[in-house]
Amino acid sequence: MRESTAGTVMVFVAAAGFGTIGIFGEIAASINLELATLLPVRFGIATVVVGTLAGIRGWSYPTTKRDWLVTLSLGVVYTGMTLFYFVALRYLTAGLTTIILYTYPAIVIGLSTVFLNENITYTKIAALTLAMAGVGLVVGTNTAGADPLGVALALGAAACYAIYTAGSRHLSSSISPNGLMLGILVGTTGSMLVFGVLDTGLAVPVGRDEWGVIIGMVVLSTVLPLLLFYEGVSRLEASRVAVISTVEPVVTVTLGATLLDEPLTPFVVAGGILVIGAVLLTQY
Repeated sequence: MRESTAGTVMVFVAAAGFGTIGIFGEIAASINLELATLLPVRFGIATVVVGTLAGIRGWSYPTTKRDWLVTLSLGVVYTGMTLFYFVALRYLTAGLTTIILYTYPAIVIGLSTVFLNENITYTKIAALTLAMAGVGLVVGTNTAGADPLGVALALGAAACYAIYTAGSRHLSSSISPNGLMLGILVGTTGSMLVFGVLDTGLAVPVGRDEWGVIIGMVVLSTVLPLLLFYEGVSRLEASRVAVISTVEPVVTVTLGATLLDEPLTPFVVAGGILVIGAVLLTQY
């Protein structure tokens, strides 16, 4: 299997894993599990799991002060993306928030062209257009009365996601995928703990339902997809990673229809086909 094909499969499966976040988020909301508890505990446990795996399997860590500084900083950027997104949901519909968030592949293409010396090609533009059109069909929304603050927050999430993706690709040339993941996870966990303290105060999950949601997110939405994501990032251009990652909302909506009896419309199916087409187009 070609390196680029292997990378595509890894990022695709990782995006499918990240797509479960929305489902676990809905379940967390239904049982009143606060974000200030959910997010710090999720990333804290994930960091412990990955750190344990690193020790057992002899994975490399970031080796220099610079490596630790940049990976920790990207972790803070990832936290910013997460918080911008969830706060934006207080002002906008989930559909509009997601559509604005998934403008981030366009930002990645711009960043990767300027800073990573990647070329803009007609194929990339076509894949990006297909992907964004597909996301629009999958999510669907009414933009009437959109709150400007919500739009700004969602754009902030998109910018953070783009910096995180392009930055991860840049660092993958000097830091191993596992070392990159560990450094970023530590940065995310530390900044999430600060958020938890400043928001409502840190609290330990209680009961089987709360722990079930958190453990599910740790395994399916965090550790496994991150392992695959960073391996994929080391094999692909940042712009291709961003386009392939648009499969995430398709997975979320499909799982919602399958597990939560949410509607699956012809528009969703058509949008999913466009996104898959965009992923396949990135291979050329």
